[in-house]
Amino acid sequence: MKLRKSILVPSIIFLFLAIVINTSWRSIHSPRPINHKVFNKKKKTNRGSLLSNTFESVYEHVQKLAPTLDSVVFRQAYIGYLNLREQGKTDSPILTIADLSIHSSKPRLWIIDLERDSLLLNTFVAHGRGSGIQEARLFSDRPNSNQSSLGFYLTGETYQGKHGRSLKLDGLDRGFNTNARARGIVLHGAWYVGANILKGQDRMGVSQGCPAVSEPLKDKIIDLIKNKSVLYIYGKSAKYQSAYLNEQTATQSLMAANMDESKSEIPDSMSLAEAGNLL
Repeated sequence: MKLRKSILVPSIIFLFLAIVINTSWRSIHSPRPINHKVFNKKKKTNRGSLLSNTFESVYEHVQKLAPTLDSVVFRQAYIGYLNLREQGKTDSPILTIADLSIHSSKPRLWIIDLERDSLLLNTFVAHGRGSGIQEARLFSDRPNSNQSSLGFYLTGETYQGKHGRSLKLDGLDRGFNTNARARGIVLHGAWYVGANILKGQDRMGVSQGCPAVSEPLKDKIIDLIKNKSVLYIYGKSAKYQSAYLNEQTATQSLMAANMDESKSEIPDSMSLAEAGNLL
């Protein structure tokens, strides 16, 4: 009986230790379950970083030539441009920005070639008299308001009007500028815009809501931006919102552009299998 007990007790202890060791080994070496929330969060961060990194690279080039162009305003304009490109509404590399939050005595219109990250022109632009005399504070899309309208536009066709050669504009932000055609909001030249005006007063003249530019520069500006390029008119407004400020769509546009660029770098003689490995 004593012999059985002496054998039984060590056997139980040995069995207990074996179970503990086996359980510990499994917990150490078994793969941990994937945390899908963390994984998805990382994917979203990577998508966001593509937009941020690309924007920072473009802005770094442009800002050297246009130091007064606000980064927040340019980011909005750039995101809107990418949205419109992704939706097939423009294939022009030209982006024009009018920052009406800046005093009218300052050059506040920029024309940028995004394909070359270059500044084509920085000049004066007038706002509507209903928005304010020296600075634009009020904005509207109502007929006869004489106010400037905020948001994204596509440039249209040229025509001869009361201001000579002018450029029609199509407003894209519903509730903010889609009455542009009906209101006759166009880009045109005006005698009351230009550096010479500042010799007699401390501001530009005001329009009936049109983004009017210097008469001597109007043809150059029209030729640079005509035919469905993007124009973004910015102003300080808590009410303004746009469907074209969608960062996810902007990122998709960049991803598609990167994919097209990768495909274009594949030599014609390369096999499909080799091309697949590259992509």
